[in-house]
Amino acid sequence: MDSAAARRPSELRHPRQVSLRALLGAATFLLTGAAIAVAAALMVASATMQQATGILGDAIESVRLVHRLQVDLLLDAYQIDRSAGSASGRPISTSHEWEIELKSGLAEAHGYVSSPEESGILVDAERRVDEYLARRRSADAGGPPASSDGLAPAIDAHAFDEAFRALDRLVEINLEQARASKALVERLGRRATAAGVAAVLFFMAGASLVLISARRLVYGPIVAIQEAIGRYGAGDRAARAPLVGPRELGDIARAFNSTAESLERQREAQFAFLGGVAHDLRNPLSALRLSVSFLNDGGPPSEPRVQRTMALVGRQVDRLDRMVGDLLDASRIEACKLDLQVEDRDLRELVQASVELYRPVSPEHPIGLSLPEAPVLVRCDATRIEQVLNNLLSNALKYSPAGGEVEVVVHGGNGHAEVAVRDHGVGIHPADLAHLFEPFRRLKASAGAIPGTGLGLAVAKRIVEAHGGRLLVESEPGAGSVFRVELPRAS
Repeated sequence: MDSAAARRPSELRHPRQVSLRALLGAATFLLTGAAIAVAAALMVASATMQQATGILGDAIESVRLVHRLQVDLLLDAYQIDRSAGSASGRPISTSHEWEIELKSGLAEAHGYVSSPEESGILVDAERRVDEYLARRRSADAGGPPASSDGLAPAIDAHAFDEAFRALDRLVEINLEQARASKALVERLGRRATAAGVAAVLFFMAGASLVLISARRLVYGPIVAIQEAIGRYGAGDRAARAPLVGPRELGDIARAFNSTAESLERQREAQFAFLGGVAHDLRNPLSALRLSVSFLNDGGPPSEPRVQRTMALVGRQVDRLDRMVGDLLDASRIEACKLDLQVEDRDLRELVQASVELYRPVSPEHPIGLSLPEAPVLVRCDATRIEQVLNNLLSNALKYSPAGGEVEVVVHGGNGHAEVAVRDHGVGIHPADLAHLFEPFRRLKASAGAIPGTGLGLAVAKRIVEAHGGRLLVESEPGAGSVFRVELPRAS
């Protein structure tokens, strides 16, 4: 078992990996949500404290105003010199103006009401004061003597007491509201302090957790991948990156492992290619050596013998020339130095020339040709396209060992032209189709029986793609193969 296969079980142990983006998004979401919640709580607490402070201020103003009203009420009840002024220092000379002052103070008190209960007590106080003033006005008209408790003449002691007690109740409820507001402000202050401390601790814990998680989930896998790359660069061909950590790092590790395995496959294919080239070169060289020995076995060779020998030599030289040409073309393609001499050519002529070239090669493989009547103009390098067609025809003949017809069909569509080369040979296994056009790749079923370097199809594909076309294949084992060359039409 190779090293790549030995590493696959470790990959299966980590089928599910958490995404780094998801982790960062979740951490950001949690921290942001916590920050928003703390900010909202502080805003609510601040608004409540402002409201409580407002209630406390209204209560103070209301108490101050009620005290002024009580003083005014006492001044009126005991007939203290009104010219001395009220509690506010404003001179009041008449009973009418005195009543206006009381009523305006009660009306002003409505601006400091902060609860329905206080509003009800204020309405009751207004009613009591109005009753007191009404009784006083009616008593002033009759002129009764002064009362025994020191009140001024015409003062109803009961009405006065009711009005004064109503104002006292208004003071009491404002004091209760003030104390409640003060307690609320103190509670909110303590809670805000506790919330601030909790938020600081939470964010410190969150930041610590993020740093620890980043070290374990990100830094550790990065170091492991770096070490694996370093070992591979130092010559350890079995080094592979572990599939640990977030999904993104896992993807990087998979990409590195895939690249390393691909390089190992290419390395093995190159070694196999070198062995195949040595074997394929030895065969024509042996044939050439044998031909030379036939010509030099003593005595003048006969004319037929010379012709057969020279024909054999010519075929082996052509074979060597094709092998060397494939090697040169592959090196030019890899170096991006494949030059094309493009011109407008009729694809029918190029296909017909290639078919006529290969018809005498293998009599047991008849080659059928189907051409459209109208010219099929393509802009191409004729030599390179003939090289592609020759490669496809050669493969069709080589991979049909039992004989059978090879069909070549040319189609001229609106946007592109197509050449299809169909054989009825051994076909291609689905596992080989994915790697068919890789350099040095040979079919496993025929690598030892059919000569070749494994470069022909790779070079052909790159040539077709350099023309802006495509080289496609359809095949089934035992049912033959169809190779399709698609080229753009000339304007």
